[in-house]
Amino acid sequence: MTPKGIVIHNTNSPRTARELAEWMKKTDEARGCHYFVDSSETIQMMPLSWSVFNTGMGNDFGNTQCIAIEICTDPSERKYLAAQSRAMELIKDLMAKYHLTESDIYFHRDFNPNVNCPAQILSRYKTKQGFLQLVKGEPNGQVNV
Repeated sequence: MTPKGIVIHNTNSPRTARELAEWMKKTDEARGCHYFVDSSETIQMMPLSWSVFNTGMGNDFGNTQCIAIEICTDPSERKYLAAQSRAMELIKDLMAKYHLTESDIYFHRDFNPNVNCPAQILSRYKTKQGFLQLVKGEPNGQVNV
């Protein structure tokens, strides 16, 4: 796969990136994302040249041509915002590396409207555009951590 987009998820789990990575390895579910990101680390699960099943919609564009990033949720708002900030840096790096634009950033629910993912992002920013302000570095999208 040559990445043509990025799909953003929230884990909807209190587990850390390391805990989720270990769980996925043990359950042989490691095909679900490329990265787990929490407040203290980013763990790459799969090579970016591999497709991963992350949208729940079969062989769609999101599964076959996009990088899947899971931002770990956390009951601590400070830790969640730190994870989101870390994910923003990863997203910006991947955009630069693969010559992607903000129109190449997707939410899980863009592919599967029956899911509320990324739930924490949607509850905070209401729309994808609000979240994309962070990617673009616009002040209205900035959240202090």
